[in-house]
Amino acid sequence: MAKKKILVANRRYFPSTGPERYMFNISALLEHDGFEVVPFSVKREQNLPTPYSDYFVNPPYGENVLYYQDAKLSLWQKLSIFTKCIYSLEAKRKMTHIIKDQNISLVYLLGIVNDISPSVIDACKETGVPVVMRLSDYNILCGSYHFLRNQNLCRECVEKSPYMCTKYKCVKNQFMPSFARSVSMYLHNILNIYDYVSAFVCPCSFMKSSMEMAGFPADKLFQINSFLDPKDYEPCYEHDGYALYFGRVSHEKGIEYLLEAKSLIKTSLPLYIVGGYNDEQYYNSLKKYCVDHEINDVKFIDFMKGDELKKMIRRATFVVAPSIWPDNSPMAVLEALASGKPVIGCDIGGITDQVADNCGYRVPPKNSAALAEKMSFLWSDNTAVTAMGKNARRHFELSFSLDQHYSRLRALFDRCLQQ
Repeated sequence: MAKKKILVANRRYFPSTGPERYMFNISALLEHDGFEVVPFSVKREQNLPTPYSDYFVNPPYGENVLYYQDAKLSLWQKLSIFTKCIYSLEAKRKMTHIIKDQNISLVYLLGIVNDISPSVIDACKETGVPVVMRLSDYNILCGSYHFLRNQNLCRECVEKSPYMCTKYKCVKNQFMPSFARSVSMYLHNILNIYDYVSAFVCPCSFMKSSMEMAGFPADKLFQINSFLDPKDYEPCYEHDGYALYFGRVSHEKGIEYLLEAKSLIKTSLPLYIVGGYNDEQYYNSLKKYCVDHEINDVKFIDFMKGDELKKMIRRATFVVAPSIWPDNSPMAVLEALASGKPVIGCDIGGITDQVADNCGYRVPPKNSAALAEKMSFLWSDNTAVTAMGKNARRHFELSFSLDQHYSRLRALFDRCLQQ
């Protein structure tokens, strides 16, 4: 009996960020479970080899250019890219071809909104193939993708209209990119482009409630938490005496509030900040804050990965996640839980689901005093650190493991295939 084929679509087909790691991990699980996985993506020099690359869409900026700001484009090229982001006829045509040629049974959409475009949903509709779409960010709901404006939570594109993106210049603080996003969102709404999607996978309850607020049917929204493989993370309930932040060092991660909390703690509490950055001015301002406030036990460490990072997490006393934006499903928090570490995180977005009451603390975003209080408490109570660390690992295994994610996703796929 021929294997059922599932097409997995994403704008990149090479290891890059979280969505790409998810794509390769879930593809491997599907293959192991007896499905044949067919990728659909954008042609890039970095892509892994695949026999399906001829179906991939042409890149908007060239095969060796990943980011819009790095491309040298004429006005005509910019207009062409703008129209393709809204509705790409090429992507629709190629999706139609691959569905028919490969006899696809179901399409799983990941990151497709810009480089590929939602036009591929119409290709699925016209060929009668069910579509499941995973919402790894707030792209279809928010003009700036992250529900953050002037460092404050904002859902006005959902509560009012996509025009708010233009009004506040939410994209790069510029009129034209913001106007383009507003137009794109308006047109997708007018076309009812997402109506054919059978199910939306929401990685957290905040995403699910935001989709409901935007008018998406509740019976199409399924919360399926992100995952890590427990076998890849050995818990450690001992520590070397330091608090840890790890991940991207950027404004939305709220690290300035973590340093402000640190300045309120009068006892010695070593803090390691591990991660890369794109905004050098912001990064330097954090270091300057430490100098100006005579905080001498904060250590900034360059980007780490692999076993080196895992060791850093395992030997921490606790992990801090001070995000000020509704981070959909921060993998850093999951890595901490999997490693048996209590987490002090802001009560916003996916962190609310991840940090249960008995495995850490949730504090209001930007509340440095509350953050300092919880950090001081955990630092002074090793018994609580150990107990919460064990609860953290248990919570991870029950709610964020590979098995729980795949079993729910597989059940959802089966349901859509039977419709």
